[in-house]
Amino acid sequence: MNRFIKVIFLLFACISVHAQVPTATIVSPSATLCTGASLTFTTITTNTPTAYSWSVSPSKSVSVLPDFGSPSITFTFSSGGTYVISLLVSNASGSNIATSTVIVTKSAKASFNASLTSTGFPNELVLTNFSTNSLSNQWLFNDDLAANTTSLNTIKNYSVSGNYSVTLIAYGNSGCNDTSRYAFRIGDSSGVTLPTVFSPNGDNVNDIFKPIAKGISKMNVSIFNRYGTIIISWDRVNGFWDGHTTSGERCEAGVYFVILEATGFDGKSYKLKQSLTLVR
Repeated sequence: MNRFIKVIFLLFACISVHAQVPTATIVSPSATLCTGASLTFTTITTNTPTAYSWSVSPSKSVSVLPDFGSPSITFTFSSGGTYVISLLVSNASGSNIATSTVIVTKSAKASFNASLTSTGFPNELVLTNFSTNSLSNQWLFNDDLAANTTSLNTIKNYSVSGNYSVTLIAYGNSGCNDTSRYAFRIGDSSGVTLPTVFSPNGDNVNDIFKPIAKGISKMNVSIFNRYGTIIISWDRVNGFWDGHTTSGERCEAGVYFVILEATGFDGKSYKLKQSLTLVR
């Protein structure tokens, strides 16, 4: 009888010791895992583990916050693919290994070039998209929701000074998106400068005469020869002279005279008179 009791006691003791071995279940931070993001994996355990040991395979394209002995760990994957995450939990009664197979999707990378075509205002912002691994994209402008567009590249006009920003969202597979933002300022003062020499000889260097303007809303320009005869005129901000008359005749080299009247978006008025040398 005593021997039977001892056997039963040892059996229960073994069962009790085995019941104290910890177990773990790895919990993924989300249903979709994307490259480039810091992803923290946690665990649900039983029987109070006293030690944790994490690993990931393959590990070549994975960076890890240096705390493998914690009940949670943060991985950042630089390459998409299938990975196996393992966690060894242990205490005085023994140890167990939990594994989880996860699929990581390669994220889109939002990238663009932004270039203002002049100084001051009005101005144009030329946006060129260099995003990679994206299915589509969207441009968002802080000053004009109606200008938001899904075009690959775009141009945005600005007629007043101020602080502006543009955001590009690159949409990737499975919601693995990326965002890039550019902030800039357009100056609040207008101005007009008249070049004094131009050479319309077809070499693509200084071939046209064009007032250098910023922040100008209206402009009238007239050009006269030395005898006071008008050669050409225009009433637009972006007008220019290519060295010919309005009828297309080639003008001779020499000195001409420019009269300019303009108004800035800031209300400032300009009246300029200046000589202009045409060089052939």
